[in-house]
Amino acid sequence: MNFTEYALKNKALVYFFVVVLVVGGIYSFFTMSKLEDPAITVKQAMVVTAFPGASSWQVELEVTDVLEKSIRSMGDLDHIESRSMNDVSYILVELGSTVPPAELQQNWDILRRKVADVQNQLPEGALPSMVFDDFGDVYGMFYAMTSDGFGYQEMADYAQLVRRTVLDIEGVSSVDIYGERQSCINIDIQEAKMANLGVHPAEIILTLKGQNATVYSGYYDSGEKRVRVGVDGSFNDVQSIQNLLIRGHEEDHIRLGDVAYVSKGYVEPQREGLIYDSLPAIAISIAMEKGGNIIQLGKVVDQKLAELKQTVIPAGINFEKVFFQPTRVQSAISVFMVNLIESVLIVIVVVMLAMGFRSGYIIGIGLVVVVLGSFVILHMMHGTLQRVSLASFIVAMGMLVDNAIVITDGIMVDLKRGVPKPAALINITKKTAWALLGATTIGILTFLPIFMSPDTTGEYVRDLFIVLAVSLWLSWILALAYVPIQADRAFKAKPVKAGEEDNPFNGRIYRKYQSFLKFSVYHRWIFVIATVVLLIVSVYGYRFIRQGFFPDLSYNQLYIEYQMPYGTNPETVKADLASMKKYLLGRPEITAVTTSLGGTPSRYNLVRTVAEPALSYGELIVDFTSPETLVDSLPVLQAYLSSHYPQAYVRIKRYNLMYMDFPVQFMISGPDPAVLKQLCAQVEEIMKADSTAILVTNNWGPETPVMDVKYQQAIARDVNLSREDVGLALLAATDGLPVGAYYEGEHALPIYLKSVNSSGERPDQLNSVPVWSMIPSVNGLSMETVKELMTGMVSEEQLLKQVTGSVPLNQASSGIDVAWEVPLVRRYNGQRSISAQCNNAPGFTANEVRNSILPKINAIHIPPGYKTEWQGEYLASTQSQSYLFKNVPIAIVIILAILIALFKDFRKPLMILLCLPLAVTGVVAGMLLADKEFGFVAIVGALGLVGMMIKNGVVLVDEVDVQIRSGKDRFLALIDASTSRLRPVFLAAMTTILGMIPLVNDDMFGALAVTIMGGLFIGTVITLIILPILYSLFFHIPCPDKEKKPVSQAE
Repeated sequence: MNFTEYALKNKALVYFFVVVLVVGGIYSFFTMSKLEDPAITVKQAMVVTAFPGASSWQVELEVTDVLEKSIRSMGDLDHIESRSMNDVSYILVELGSTVPPAELQQNWDILRRKVADVQNQLPEGALPSMVFDDFGDVYGMFYAMTSDGFGYQEMADYAQLVRRTVLDIEGVSSVDIYGERQSCINIDIQEAKMANLGVHPAEIILTLKGQNATVYSGYYDSGEKRVRVGVDGSFNDVQSIQNLLIRGHEEDHIRLGDVAYVSKGYVEPQREGLIYDSLPAIAISIAMEKGGNIIQLGKVVDQKLAELKQTVIPAGINFEKVFFQPTRVQSAISVFMVNLIESVLIVIVVVMLAMGFRSGYIIGIGLVVVVLGSFVILHMMHGTLQRVSLASFIVAMGMLVDNAIVITDGIMVDLKRGVPKPAALINITKKTAWALLGATTIGILTFLPIFMSPDTTGEYVRDLFIVLAVSLWLSWILALAYVPIQADRAFKAKPVKAGEEDNPFNGRIYRKYQSFLKFSVYHRWIFVIATVVLLIVSVYGYRFIRQGFFPDLSYNQLYIEYQMPYGTNPETVKADLASMKKYLLGRPEITAVTTSLGGTPSRYNLVRTVAEPALSYGELIVDFTSPETLVDSLPVLQAYLSSHYPQAYVRIKRYNLMYMDFPVQFMISGPDPAVLKQLCAQVEEIMKADSTAILVTNNWGPETPVMDVKYQQAIARDVNLSREDVGLALLAATDGLPVGAYYEGEHALPIYLKSVNSSGERPDQLNSVPVWSMIPSVNGLSMETVKELMTGMVSEEQLLKQVTGSVPLNQASSGIDVAWEVPLVRRYNGQRSISAQCNNAPGFTANEVRNSILPKINAIHIPPGYKTEWQGEYLASTQSQSYLFKNVPIAIVIILAILIALFKDFRKPLMILLCLPLAVTGVVAGMLLADKEFGFVAIVGALGLVGMMIKNGVVLVDEVDVQIRSGKDRFLALIDASTSRLRPVFLAAMTTILGMIPLVNDDMFGALAVTIMGGLFIGTVITLIILPILYSLFFHIPCPDKEKKPVSQAE
């Protein structure tokens, strides 16, 4: 008893499972995890080490180099990149793609140990290194909390309230806050007043630290209680700070307010900020836990924010959605449902037209059950519904009916031949069950390299294999069990009457196909040569297809990167961004602009790059009325921004999975920075001179000015000043000297001591900055001085000023030199590196840019000890394809094993495989006609196309074998078998081709659809014409004499 017989005898059980699949599928669809993009594992960590006051070269040699040498001794590394900047070191550590996600935390623990091992080797003044490894979260709900009439501290309080409240929601993993401004206390000390009153800065510092310090006062035993004793006296408000009695001047009642102006302000410079349209804002970004439903979570978060608005948060504070993944996912699923219904209807209509209404009904119902059943299994496997898995169903749509078509067609043929109905229901499954299982498995296995690819790209499209495997195997099971039951109900046996022809292949189309097939086999070598010539032409035509990696996605939002040279005043950045925002908001197609200062607010979208934070960086997130208006506006906007802000590097970027910062990037590494910059300049000139490249830059940037105070110990000692005294005085005159903190409620406000002139402003010239010795000295006092004081020649005020007063900086140094320095030093795997980078001009791909400039760049002389490497899209694409094709041999071995097991022969698998390259003709024609880029997704489509062609070939060759084994003449068996498989093969191809029509205009999967549609169209012709010809050649089937040729069943 085979599987079909068991199903026919247990119809109730089959119907029960069908109902379970349908009901469970509907339930699973609404409850399973929904995302915009598949979750991917980010195998990166960042090591950050601050070294205040150090130049970029000092940071590189004394901090970055030490840490890198230790980190590089750990295993499983892919590469290390570092940025050594003034005051800080950033080291990006990326693990190899083959590191399993389960071992990530173990690797990060090793990294932390490696970093901790060398902390004692870092220079004095360097702060402890921090390791960050939480790069994997995607904050899909990005709100701008705007304020009208509230200060940043109040906004921060409400933002933290929102954070605490939202974190309590089930399904929320983390909440990120961006754009807060740190409040502070500024104490502006005035030199003249201090000198007149005899107050020394050290006294002010000691007063502030002593008053605000926490002191241990012990515990007091009171009976059975032990009571803690505290000494209160910390600051209560700004006024209490201003009223502090300065230490050493208690008798004079000199208070801090007598010599300084105390005020509350914000820490300068502003390192991060957010503006929504024209309102100050704070970014609140929310990430979902793994396995959650983003649509449902979005509704809960929206409801919770609405409750807070009604109960706690006052009017004037609003929540604007900058990027809201729930809405986008809901829209994507709605589009998917429309596309899915369209695909199902297309498939059903095609089947009905070719096989009749009842056949279309059986196959259509089976298709719906397969799709819903696949949802059940995916839900059980903790799968997700997102961009890739939803598209996978449409890709599989035509393939899901292949098995049902073969079974239904076989039943119909047997019934037309007069085979009794019970036998007709079982015969076809007995003959083809294993062949269909093998063909189905082969169709799945062609996607196996995608599943096994360990890199980010492979992980992103991995669900394509999972969905196809689940749905195709389920379609095979239902074709053997459910389709015969439905056929038993829908089809009626028609006994063949005496004298009536029992040949079901006597139709006009069958006869014409047979005639052409016989002609082809008779003239087999002409067709073989013509096919080879066509293949050669197609291979030549491949060079005209545009090459790419991943296409830009169809969003109604983009972002604009704005980068000024390092060292630019942040106020200049803020002013330029405000000007750009004003221009953008004046355009009718733009609905909103969110301005971010200092960096990217959060990783709110998987398909965008995250900028390196810098005071000289800002970005604008721009919303358009539609994706079409966005695309139309790109050239005008880029031209305007480039022409009106020539001092900055302004670049418009669309959302794209290409995770490199630039599509075209050429890296040079070596020891000497001067040589690196010279070589990079040559590459930049080549890029600028090429019409395919635009927005050329490098990743070091220009040198920036530095003011170098020439401290001379001999001169400084004459006025009792140390090098530290000079440094602290300069800090007080610039950013402010931190001298403690003041708690205002829950907020810790740093206190900064700042030096100002009599007008309350900072000194215009550093030369005139007052410098005090932090330890007042009496070295200058002598008996002569005492005599002068006693005789009145020197007043007490003059003497006091001599001891506690200040001197201008130019009296404590030999001057200030203005020099130029490199603000940033990059390294790659321990070597200094610099990259020339650019974008592709409109109408050109990154690959075309690289090919255009490659000969000129190769002509550049690279000195010994220096290395070059293409990065950007080329590296990403090369790596992804390398990982993909590295696993192809595994799939080939398994496929060959299945083919050999099915046919117990080597020649039949070989001739099926020989047909595969011929599909290039259809692929090339389709890509050229549709003007699509042949990128990674198209390669995935080509792999799937291989499986579809092998599947059709297996079905045809298996039928030829069956008919030959029945004792029929080999030539007739070849013709009749090909004729009997005309409808199944043709319908399988047409349902797949037409079912993919909804995907043709999809940004991500359009190239995949065109690849499969074009290749399968030609592949069907190959299967029905060329494969029989190859069979006749491989097995030496002679053509009968034309005058005495045997008569086939159709004649």
